[in-house]
Order: sequence, then structure tokens, then C-alpha cells
Amino acid sequence: MRMNVGSTQLIPRPGWENPRVHLLSDIWLLTIVAILTATGVPWFVSGFEVDVGAASWGLLALGGIHIAFTILPSRTRSHGRWHDPALTLLDVIGVMLIGVIWQHVGALQNPTFLIVFALPVIGAIFLSRWHPYLIAAVSVCVVGVVALAQAPELRWYASGLLGSDAWLTWLFGRQSTATQPSFSGFYAPSSYLIVLLEVFSVGLFACAVAAEYVGILFERLNAHTARARTEAERGQELWASLIERLPLPALLIDPASLRVVASSDVASAYLRAEETPLEGCNLFEALRFSYPDIVHELIVGSDGGAPLTVIRVANELRVTQVRVLHIVHKGHRLALLTIEDGTEVFCLRAALDTSEYAALVIDAQGRLLAFNKPAMWLFGGAEVGADAAQLLSQPNSGPRWWEPGLTDRRKMHIEIDQRIYQVTSSATTLAGEQERIFTVSVLPVAKGGTGDTLETNSTTITGAMRRVR
Repeated sequence: MRMNVGSTQLIPRPGWENPRVHLLSDIWLLTIVAILTATGVPWFVSGFEVDVGAASWGLLALGGIHIAFTILPSRTRSHGRWHDPALTLLDVIGVMLIGVIWQHVGALQNPTFLIVFALPVIGAIFLSRWHPYLIAAVSVCVVGVVALAQAPELRWYASGLLGSDAWLTWLFGRQSTATQPSFSGFYAPSSYLIVLLEVFSVGLFACAVAAEYVGILFERLNAHTARARTEAERGQELWASLIERLPLPALLIDPASLRVVASSDVASAYLRAEETPLEGCNLFEALRFSYPDIVHELIVGSDGGAPLTVIRVANELRVTQVRVLHIVHKGHRLALLTIEDGTEVFCLRAALDTSEYAALVIDAQGRLLAFNKPAMWLFGGAEVGADAAQLLSQPNSGPRWWEPGLTDRRKMHIEIDQRIYQVTSSATTLAGEQERIFTVSVLPVAKGGTGDTLETNSTTITGAMRRVR
């Protein structure tokens, strides 16, 4: 089979090498949405002050980080030593930007916003197992710095624990005597803020532990997926080699353009296309179907078959059975079209159906295998699988009277509905088997009661079939 799979309908494949990093990019997109929600809803309820300009610049920077996470894991980019450290740095910068945004959208006046920090911690598991703990530690530090910058009472409490406020003064400046309360409308003591930060820290590291467990489950699932993909590729190679050796005309068709992608040698010989290759040609220009619409629906739709499909090859008409099976070959969606020639069978069937005699084929067990239309009209109960002894029963002879014995051929006369028929029974031995199949032909020769001369070895059958003397 000559393959030409270029420019066919490509089945979408993942555009990333590491699915973990792609999920991390999705987490940051979800973080941006969570920031908008954690800012808008509490602001609408409480009415704290929001610096829209600074928050917008922070969101724009997070959007850039999301784009970077989308580009870095792309298959088209080479991955060097800087790749993993760059992803870690982007993750840390993203957490810092979330802290900057929190500072301008209420900070301690908006404690609901702290839930947003859990998303980067959970997403960091898609980098490595230790990244969630790193991001959780960075998040705690960022939140602590923003809280100290906004709440002077926390700075006083921290300086009391450390015994000196020199570094706090250097970092945040001197405390103002007129401090703004952390929550508008009531005074929040420093113990409340400390408990808030402690609960936040514990919850964030709990998220890191849970993220590690999720990462283990994801790693197992990813390993199972990789093994399944490997097995699928091996199976694809197997059936591709089988298709190449099909002993019947076979064509691979691109459903989008209806071009012939590949053709077997048998197909080229059958369609007389040795000189002009079929590859690259439009299917319905290379093959002239009597009803192309039916074949077109099979190719662009679901699998199926079209019996008694007529194809014109050169100046000949060939009766075929067309089957279409949709497959994937090297990442491309294709339709495998096979052609089974039935011209000889169709012609023989047509000749038998238009003949004057009834013909039946019976197997060694006495089951009816085939019959023509005159047999169906003569024997009303004729159907494939029917009991021939019951259909052709006779009281004065054995149940299998049609068997010719050792001569392999036998003639007799019977009368059915006042008409005399000549019955010819023949036996055919199957290759390699002792059993035989029998063909019985029933030809009308004269009306009952006439003086027609009959053969001496006449016999009779029942009811409507009586003895001829």
C-alpha cells in the first residue's frame, strides 16, 4: 500500500509536552477569576476602599504570567536547563503580585481574599512535589509583609516579640499616631489579626499537603495514560501493516477532501489504475459510482456498508459491496473503503431467478441453504435454514429422497397441483470433507393427465405431489 498521509484531516493532539504545566496554566487563569470575585463581592457588601488602577496593573501582570505558562511548555520550544527554574520563578512572582493586589483591594479589611492564595499552592504540585510547600511559605511571607504594612498594631506586637523595631522602622517607616483601623466600622485588636494570620498559615500548609496527595494520584493516572497510549500506538502499527496486505481492493480516503490517500496493489489492479496512480485523486473522479451520494455519506458519517453498489470500470459495470470503516493512521482521521466484487454472484443469481425451473440447495443435514424465486413461488414455505424434509415431504419414500446415492445425479418426475415436473438432483462434495451438498432443480414438463411420455424411473411426492404411472 502506497501511503500519502500529508495534508489530511488531523485529529487534535495536545500542544504541550508536559500536561502538568498545562494544568498549572489553567490554575493561574482560575486565580485571575477568583481575584475578581474575591474583590468585587466583599467590596459590594462592605464598601472598603479599592485602588482600581493599581489592582488593574496587578491583574494585567498576572495575565502575562498566564501567557508565559501557556507558551513555555509548548512542543515547538526547546527546553533547556533554565526551563524548570523559570517556571518556579514565574510561580513565585505570581504569588507576590497577588499580595500586591490584595494590598490595594482592602488587605486586612478584605480577609476573604486570602482564599485566593490557596490556588497557586495547589497548582504548584504540577511542577514537583516540594513546590506546594515553597509556594505556601512564600504566600505566608507575602501576606505577613502586607499585614505589617497596613496594621501598625501588628508592627508594635512584632517589635515586642523581637525586642527591637529597628528593622521594622527601616522597612515600613515610623508608626503614625493616627492609625487607620484594619476593619472599617469596628476596632480589630492585634490578637484577632494574629489569629487570622495563624489560621491562614495553617490552612495554606494543609492545602500543600493535600496538593501533594493529589499530585501522587495525578502521577499514577498519567502513568496509566502513557501506557495506554503506547499500547494504542503498537496496535495502530499492527493494523496498519494488516491493511497494507489486504487481499481485496482497499482505499484510504480523507473525509475532509475526499482524496485518495493510499491504495492497495489489489485495488490498482482491480480498478485498472496501474498507469495513473489513485493517490491524490478525488475518489468520485477516480471511481464512477452509480449512487455516489450513498458512498459519500458513509465516508463523512459513521461506519457502514452499501450492498449492490455498481462501479463503472473502463467500459464494464461491476456489482460490488462497499464497506467503510473510520480509522486513525499516524494522527490522521481516515476512512478505509473496501470493495468486494460480487458481479459473478449477482449474475448467477439473476440468471437463476429468471429461469423457468425452481432450484434449491440443501446441506448434508437437510437444511435449505439457498433457492431462487421460482422455488419461492412453488414452495411457499421456502426460507434459508428451513427443514427440506418437511418442505419436500412424501409418504411413500424416505425423508431424504433427493439424495442421488452413489451416482451423484438422479432424475425423476413428480406431479404438483396437476402439473408434471422433472426433478434433477445432484450431489457436490466439499473439498476436504465427507459431507455433500445437494442441488435440486424442478422443471415443469407437462400438465397432469396428458399422454406425455415420461421416464421409467419416476417417483412421487405427497399431497399435491402424487405418483405418476
